[in-house]
Amino acid sequence: MDYETKPTSRKDLRMYSKLFRELFNVSEKGAFPVLEALDKVSDIFENCNYIIVPDKKLPPKTMAQCIQNDMDGFTIEIKESVYVGAYEKRIGAFLGFICHEICHIFLFAIGFTPIYARSVENNVIPPYRSVEWQAKALCAEVMIPFEESKGMKEEEIIRKYMVSKAFAQNRRRLGRKSY
Repeated sequence: MDYETKPTSRKDLRMYSKLFRELFNVSEKGAFPVLEALDKVSDIFENCNYIIVPDKKLPPKTMAQCIQNDMDGFTIEIKESVYVGAYEKRIGAFLGFICHEICHIFLFAIGFTPIYARSVENNVIPPYRSVEWQAKALCAEVMIPFEESKGMKEEEIIRKYMVSKAFAQNRRRLGRKSY
């Protein structure tokens, strides 16, 4: 499910990624320490936290989710297998799922709130107005610094930034465009 929000661009999200890294006291260069950032979520965002849940608690294709909690904040629910894969094996896709959920909290905090209270299932939301697209794009910008990764091969991006092959491929495609 997705929600419509105010519009933004990839270029703006790239700028927000620098602010995001700064909030977590992380350099603009290098891999983003997702799990360390996850542990700081409650310090940086009031009334926000995370929990590890049994895999069966979330739908099969949902690796993690960000839900509103009773404290007017958000709770990130992460499947146990995803957390273990990210923590013990540093699986890039799992780190990306977790970072994506942190990005939802950040975007909400800077004003990218849903326009409508209900989600959209079958209607198409333009990417620049989609809560999901914005979180995914911001996550990619946070995990793979654009300027630093220019000209890098896919394998280099995967190794240096601990991201999935899909993220690395998308970054290479974006590098061929001028944003």
